[in-house]
Amino acid sequence: MKRSTKQNGFTLIELMIVVAIVGILAAVAIPVYSDYTQRAKASTGVSALEAYKTAVALCYQTTSNLTGCTSGSEGVPTAIAANTVNGIATASVTDGVISATLEANDANGAAIEIALTPTATATNVNWTITCSDFALEPGSRVDGCSAAIPAPEPAA
Repeated sequence: MKRSTKQNGFTLIELMIVVAIVGILAAVAIPVYSDYTQRAKASTGVSALEAYKTAVALCYQTTSNLTGCTSGSEGVPTAIAANTVNGIATASVTDGVISATLEANDANGAAIEIALTPTATATNVNWTITCSDFALEPGSRVDGCSAAIPAPEPAA
């Protein structure tokens, strides 16, 4: 039987090229996937706050005032304790403003903090979302975030 002189298998160079291509694809895909998962966590957390938004709107309709629409009063649910609701680390309401720390992280690895601020009109309540990762590149992981959370006022 005569053996073929045809090459069987791959050369070392061909294998190294394949490994390099796979490495480049992984280097691009892993950060994109990480950003995707953090955006999904942020979206879950914001969605979990819908009960608070509804309660604050009902409180406003009942009292005609956002003052007093606070966690545990006027039909607003109590504050969310640490990690008891999927997507939210903590959340509370003070005078209609919903403040929450999400389980999602920003690009620097810090937990994202958001504030949902109501603006009441005669017919409805509109919401403005501010978040701690607004100014970070590649942008906020919270959909609809319109500005950064303002820094707290220094104590006098």
